[in-house]
Amino acid sequence: MGKVEKIGNLILWSLQGFLVFLLIFQSSFALPLAGIGHLHPLILHLPIGFGVLLLGLFSIKKHLASFEVLAEFLLLITAIFSTSTAIFGLFLAKDGGYETSALDWHQWSGVAVSFVYFVWVLLRKNILVGAAIGFVTLVIAGHSGASITHGEDYLRFGEKSTEITQESVVFEDIVQPILKAKCESCHNDQKSKGALKMNSIANLMKGGKHGPIWKAGDALNSHLVQRIKLPMSAKEHMPPLGKAQLTPDEITILTLWVKEGASFEKKLGEFSPDFQKLIQPAAITISTKSYDFSAASESAIESVNSPYCTVYPIANESPALQADFYVAAKFDPKTLSDLSQVSEQLVGLQLSKMPIKNEDLNLVSKFANLEKLNLNFTVIDDAGIGQLAGLNHLEQLSLAGTKVGKSGVSKLLAKLPALKEIHLWSTSISAGDLSALRSQFPKVSFDAGYIPKEETLQINPPILVNENLILKPGEKLTFKHTLRDVLFRYTLNDSLPDSLQSPSTKGPIAIANYAKVRILATKAGWRASNPIDVRVYKSQFIPARMDLLAKPDPKYPAAGGASLMDFVIGAREVKGVPNFTWLGFKDADLDVVASFEKSTSVHGVTLSYLEKTDSDVFPPVKVEVWGGETPDKMRLITTTKPVQPKEKSGYSARGINIPLTGIHAKYFRIKAERLKRLPAFVDNKGKGAWLRVDELLFY
Repeated sequence: MGKVEKIGNLILWSLQGFLVFLLIFQSSFALPLAGIGHLHPLILHLPIGFGVLLLGLFSIKKHLASFEVLAEFLLLITAIFSTSTAIFGLFLAKDGGYETSALDWHQWSGVAVSFVYFVWVLLRKNILVGAAIGFVTLVIAGHSGASITHGEDYLRFGEKSTEITQESVVFEDIVQPILKAKCESCHNDQKSKGALKMNSIANLMKGGKHGPIWKAGDALNSHLVQRIKLPMSAKEHMPPLGKAQLTPDEITILTLWVKEGASFEKKLGEFSPDFQKLIQPAAITISTKSYDFSAASESAIESVNSPYCTVYPIANESPALQADFYVAAKFDPKTLSDLSQVSEQLVGLQLSKMPIKNEDLNLVSKFANLEKLNLNFTVIDDAGIGQLAGLNHLEQLSLAGTKVGKSGVSKLLAKLPALKEIHLWSTSISAGDLSALRSQFPKVSFDAGYIPKEETLQINPPILVNENLILKPGEKLTFKHTLRDVLFRYTLNDSLPDSLQSPSTKGPIAIANYAKVRILATKAGWRASNPIDVRVYKSQFIPARMDLLAKPDPKYPAAGGASLMDFVIGAREVKGVPNFTWLGFKDADLDVVASFEKSTSVHGVTLSYLEKTDSDVFPPVKVEVWGGETPDKMRLITTTKPVQPKEKSGYSARGINIPLTGIHAKYFRIKAERLKRLPAFVDNKGKGAWLRVDELLFY
């Protein structure tokens, strides 16, 4: 024991010296190996285990003849591993993405753990006191670390469920629980990878270091959707490998939510039938299922992962695992056999399109807790599927594209008490067979796929390409489609486009000034798509500067006159989040001078404004345009009186085009007079209205 003790003490002193060095120079040292800090979560359980064992040792002190020797040895081992954990923790902190105050607290509490055990190794007295103090510091450091990794509310118990109805707010009841379960552990107030926090609406609206994480109405070009749809092997795939992954349904929910406007207030009944069908109101619950088996060790999960088989938790803090196989040419039955190391925890298995044979199902049958099994488009048949009869927890079985028939399926279902759903499309099972199976097993949902009819299908709407709907000089409004040879029909006057007579384009549309574009897709042999509406602005001449002659309200200062030419469309307001995209006027009228570097012949001016009469935001009642070659000698060119709303309405960003025929000037002054007395149909009738503007464009 003497030799071992000397070596242990030498290691401990070396580690403590290195820890002190890192603490002194942590702001300037560089990591010798990329990713070395990830050993921190791997070894942090060792000092916890040894610390608990050391404290528990005192309960059997009377029964151990060599108690003192064993206690000193455990104390030394705990000190070594707690110091190592603190060192790798400092390395991990160098990766960034953590909230400073939370990280500092966890860092120093972890260092305190190592110092406590180190000091008691030196004292060699009152080991019980040292073990107790060390255990307390372990609890404090462990709690702060778990808060950083999993969020402050990581201590959750039991199963949480929310009933979904047509009145459910989609973000609050459906989208946010998904983000909380699969995203918040890396994007919260304590840990914000990519400078992104996803634990509140305000933080979601701020986005991260790459900007906004979605573009409302444009899922295809939204950062969030792009990342979650990347292959698992891609470095930028989210959630990262090893974290709980989004299910296909969750990916579809997030995609459709962004596509349909990414609203924080809309209820389920206000979304499209496709979205509502996906959610299945009054039937689905968003829940975290509890399991009575223990979690597999990180080393076990790591050992069964391969480039062609990914094993991951189905949810944060859940012991249940999902295994997905990829690349049929690389499939190895041994990999399937290796999953026996996590057989108790495996609840989902994806083997679609893998060259799995009947005899391989014997391996699958050993995963006793399996709940979902996908065998789509494999060569298995009735002779093999009988081996699955012992899977008493199986709830969902996919056999599409296989060689199974009515007889084999019937025999199997009779022995699967928990089965709720089975997929049988593209099999030899006929409509009559399916009807018989449904009668025999009324509690099971049978999916036989789509049965084609003699009908003309409707083509999807066009896809907007432009990221910014304020077009700069020379830029066109452009659309695309997922199908080839699609012709778009459109109008610029707010009328519905005709699929045969309206102006057509293969993609780009030349825009002269502000317009509401209504466009649909057409293709031979298809019904025309539903039209989509796009409000688009055009700037043909960009002034050198814009100067406000009247001060905006302090609540909506934006960036002063510069915000009228920043090509940023005003954003919707989110409660608690300052909005710097609108210039707001409550006690004064808009008065601004646009200065060009040289005399310019413009054809008109577009004023972009907000109409939201339920919040007392009205269009201007009069707009004057002045022009001249010097700021102090301008003449009135034209006056326009925008149409005023006649009833209460919600959020609507609008524009008004003011033609200027043959006007040549270096300076233009625009005055927009706000409504001084609100009409009777609003709540604050008689008071003054808000005027909010975001762009002033010249065409």
